[in-house]
Amino acid sequence: MVGDEPVNLREWRAPTTTAGGGRLFTCGRPGRGTFGRERRPIDDDTIDLWMKRLPKAELLNIVSLLGKKTKGYSEFGYYPFRSSKEAGNKPTFQQWLDQRYDRRFVVHEFPTVDAQGIPPDVREAVTRCVLDLIAKGRIVVIVDSAGAERTATVCEAIGYKRMAKSQPP
Repeated sequence: MVGDEPVNLREWRAPTTTAGGGRLFTCGRPGRGTFGRERRPIDDDTIDLWMKRLPKAELLNIVSLLGKKTKGYSEFGYYPFRSSKEAGNKPTFQQWLDQRYDRRFVVHEFPTVDAQGIPPDVREAVTRCVLDLIAKGRIVVIVDSAGAERTATVCEAIGYKRMAKSQPP
């Protein structure tokens, strides 16, 4: 099954020219474009498709807002990796990416609860991280479950405006 991975991939425009020339994107988690809200394991091929269609960069920064569903289920439960903030035997998201893609990605995790917004302290930490990366000229992709609610909250908090749906950069 070929999906629309990554779902809701969008680039956001800075309010003014930013020092460093970084770029900001948002999207949904791997598998959301293929399987929607279905709660099922996401296979490596689907994750590979998601990764392949992310913006191209020598080093891509992934800012993850994935955490828990409202009923407590981990949003990482779908994957062959786990959050670095969760205990378990699976490799962390960063470890899994390093093993599979040879250190082309840096993961910054800020766990949140789906459909609950973002607590102010977490929003402040995420926005500081994103602004710092953009100022350094980095390409940043903020990820939540569908690439819409939590990701938009962060982008809007730093004054960015949504551009049209992106084609794979």
